[in-house]
Amino acid sequence: MTAPLVTVLLICYNHADSFEKAIQSVLNQKTSFGVKIIVLDDASTDGSQEIIKRYKDRPEVKCVLREKNSGGLVIEGLKLVDTKYFAVLETDDYWCDDNKLQEQVDILENNPDCSFCAHNTLVNYTVEGRTKKYFNGVKTGKFTFPPRKITKKYYIEPHTSSRVCRTEIMNLDEIKNAFVLSSDISANFYFLTKGSLYYIDKVMSVYNYTGKGVYSGVSSYRQRYNSALRIKELNTEFGYKYNRLLARFFATRLNLIFYKYLILKYTRNPERLEKMYNGILARYERKYLNNRERKPVLLLDLPLNKKMSLVFEIRREKERV
Repeated sequence: MTAPLVTVLLICYNHADSFEKAIQSVLNQKTSFGVKIIVLDDASTDGSQEIIKRYKDRPEVKCVLREKNSGGLVIEGLKLVDTKYFAVLETDDYWCDDNKLQEQVDILENNPDCSFCAHNTLVNYTVEGRTKKYFNGVKTGKFTFPPRKITKKYYIEPHTSSRVCRTEIMNLDEIKNAFVLSSDISANFYFLTKGSLYYIDKVMSVYNYTGKGVYSGVSSYRQRYNSALRIKELNTEFGYKYNRLLARFFATRLNLIFYKYLILKYTRNPERLEKMYNGILARYERKYLNNRERKPVLLLDLPLNKKMSLVFEIRREKERV
């Protein structure tokens, strides 16, 4: 057997209905090199672990099954990677091109200036029964750091399922907050600081937007907050060195008014920036999360047609003492 060149981390939590499609999409890869698969399950309760155990005797598969749910599976998996390249695939998603790994590794082998390679992804809205491409109008080519502007011409955030990365670009012992590597936003930015991104305008993975995942299963307010928090953590990781770029990400996520964005962008003192970011996050949490994530006092849902309805909600702005 050829020595493994790529490690694929399969991240699972209650994916009994989709796990086998995900792992088969990895096992079906046609490569000239060996591929190691590490399955990490965060104490699933839906029978996922029983399905995973069917693969534990395969020589290329290693299974890490937790008995207690505690998060941080990506970080745990990254510590186990000992190959030149790695990829991460959550097992409610899957790869849809059997030549994906070969094509991406060939590109990375021929472009040593690139820290990672990614491609387009099909977003499958399972509840709504529709699909769309992750990117439209983004051409195959290199994206370098720092980008001139935060636009799709100079900067994109590929989906996790699309990335193949160089392992040598990471030093987990030097990273203050390893969780910056576990979200799309912060991981893409971090990888770009280590080299260029080679993007392929070709759909080779499917992201199932189920409304039940870590990201899709929370409110839009929580999604925005979580994204902004990751950006703030990334900013802290780099000592606010790239704040002028990251302030734009942060402001967009929370819909900050323009003058507040400008203050964030042009403030240079790291300690002051830390307080400002924390203050903005705390105010957003109080205003949008603490109240909106509670059940409304009154909810009236008036259907207009099969796809649309008019919703009236009455909520308390503050909890009664």
